[in-house]
Amino acid sequence: MKTLRIIPVLFLLWMALLCACSRQDSAFTEQNAPRHFHELKAVETLLETDPVKAKDSVCGLVVTAMDEPFTPLDSVELHLRIVQMQYKNRCLTEESPDLAPVIAFYDSLAVLFPDDADLQYLRANAYYYKGVQCTFANEDVSAFKNYLMALDVMQQQEEWKNPYAKRFIALTYTRLSEILYRYGIHEAAFELCQKAASFYESESEKAAIMRFEAAICQSQKQYDKAFALFQEADEKAPAGDDFMQLAMGVKFFEIRQYDSAFPHLERAFLKGDRFARMDAAAKLAEICRDRGWADEELSYTRFYVESSMMETRMASRKMEIEYLYGEFNRPKPVDATTQKDKGFSSWMLSLFLLLVMAFLAYIIVRNRRRISHIENKITTIVQKHEQENADKDHEIEQMSQALDDTLAQLNVQHVGFDEAWQTFSTAAVVNKIRHSVEGKDIMIKSVGLYPKLKLKEMDYITLVQEVNRCFPDFSSRFLKDFPELNVSDLRHSCLGLLGMNDAEIAVLEGISYSGANRRTNKILTAMGMGDTLEQAMLTYLKKLCK
Repeated sequence: MKTLRIIPVLFLLWMALLCACSRQDSAFTEQNAPRHFHELKAVETLLETDPVKAKDSVCGLVVTAMDEPFTPLDSVELHLRIVQMQYKNRCLTEESPDLAPVIAFYDSLAVLFPDDADLQYLRANAYYYKGVQCTFANEDVSAFKNYLMALDVMQQQEEWKNPYAKRFIALTYTRLSEILYRYGIHEAAFELCQKAASFYESESEKAAIMRFEAAICQSQKQYDKAFALFQEADEKAPAGDDFMQLAMGVKFFEIRQYDSAFPHLERAFLKGDRFARMDAAAKLAEICRDRGWADEELSYTRFYVESSMMETRMASRKMEIEYLYGEFNRPKPVDATTQKDKGFSSWMLSLFLLLVMAFLAYIIVRNRRRISHIENKITTIVQKHEQENADKDHEIEQMSQALDDTLAQLNVQHVGFDEAWQTFSTAAVVNKIRHSVEGKDIMIKSVGLYPKLKLKEMDYITLVQEVNRCFPDFSSRFLKDFPELNVSDLRHSCLGLLGMNDAEIAVLEGISYSGANRRTNKILTAMGMGDTLEQAMLTYLKKLCK
């Protein structure tokens, strides 16, 4: 009968497995994302064509979401569109929504819908704009990681139906090349620039990436190639001659026409990027030195040195970025196993899981009676342990009471000073320490002549223990009565109790005389009971014995 009860449950589980194995390939449907095909899809188009108008649309969707809560898919996409809108309208701030939860959501969803192109494109966008946020926060390594993840997602599919995918790939390559260029990884930056240029379609964008390639060539001292690229870019989309000032200035500089080179190099220094400014500064410093302009030469030289030091400070991040780029370019291991038909695999998986559940159900039914027996045994064992614990608690309570009584008796007892002092004076450790300095004329200037007299750690411990044995609770009460003193001061005081002067104590402690004297004065100031350490300690011990 119990087995028959399991059959309906197994059937329901099997049907659920069939539904899971035969799930649709798209995560975005009218059921789970009813607004995706309308408002959010329209916002995506506006963000690419009219960012200002898109700003109003996104704000309107935020208000709508407050009145009519969106589904999780819609809410996450709206979160992404808010950041995208702020970036497109140049109003991205540190208070902008964090995209880390969006990335986590899309990554988990991509496991269930690996073939959903819309989902993968949104996932790549989430990584890209997370990289933008990191760039805004000057976290270049994190930005580089996110741009690489965005590129990795886009490279997993050969063709994209989304009309903006091609330009998005170009932008991702551009952002990566910018970071590589910023950290002086010029060859890799130039390679990614060329890849980005192959995806751009408009003449203005091709001209912009060409100017970037020319800037990279300039940083590598390839001025002729840079000048040619600048000219070619200017033919596609004129943008003024500011970009090519360094290349023009270098041409005159190389033939030592400094008068003609100076204005071009000066404009490059004022308006160029970091590498162009460094190069221009070095050449301007040389021209100023040739003309005898000491102040200007010092200014340009200082800028060049400071920029070079900045590159040194960026070395660790440069190594991380080079490592990430190398790992990304390393060939991925190819799975040699041939993929089987998905429908057949799904049925095989469901059949296997059904067999597993049937086996588990059989084990549960077979062991149902044993479970009750085990539970009874556990209850008996628990009760036995509870009784044993109760007996132990009673025994501990009795022992604690006996200890409290003994402690009370000890507190009532008083130790006589004379008897305690006689016991202490004749102790073995006391005689050992006194004997070590007897017959030696230890003075201030001779402290360093007796290194072998330094006490061992065990001698200190034995001495303090002996004082505590003769004068109970001495250590704890001493440190409690004089909180400004520490354990080292306590040991020093015990040596003073033996009648040692500062020179002898310095030898026994292995320190200088001045150090021993300072510690003695510190203890006397804290105790305030005598002119010498011995007198102060005897006064304190007599007080303890009262």
